[in-house]
Amino acid sequence: MNKTLLTALSAALLSLSGISLSHAESVAVEGRAIFIVDNSVPGSQILVKNLANAAANACLINAGTNLLGLGTDTTATDIVIKNGTAVITTYNATLFATDVKLVDVTSCPITSVVDLSACYATVHDGKLTVPCLQYDDDVISVVLGQRGKSMNFEFESYKPGKGHGHDHD
Repeated sequence: MNKTLLTALSAALLSLSGISLSHAESVAVEGRAIFIVDNSVPGSQILVKNLANAAANACLINAGTNLLGLGTDTTATDIVIKNGTAVITTYNATLFATDVKLVDVTSCPITSVVDLSACYATVHDGKLTVPCLQYDDDVISVVLGQRGKSMNFEFESYKPGKGHGHDHD
């Protein structure tokens, strides 16, 4: 508790003395996109970059949803992506009020789509084969071996790519 009180008191004193409490812009990563809250423009905006190469992605600009339109005393402080919506926390310095702004980001590459329609698992000769397991951005085939006569299985091997056979390394 003393640490929290000391931190809050120090921040208040620095703020009153006119020393800037600047910090890095908030960032969220979802799917193949990086979302950056940018307060350098009036009203704030969301910048989007590709995760693979950090190149600018115009998905929100093209959709017309990159500008947040916040008031002059309001800044965006944090961003979280959930179910295709960017939840941006805002703070109004005049009213000392925190709020949220919601932005549809479904026009951006936020999901990795893999066709899993032909996936199934089989048990044969004490081996549980999961031929189509999505692990991060990869689809792998996994073989689990049965432990004794129980229904417990443990990892034995995997193969990259989707396969439906019972053969394994």
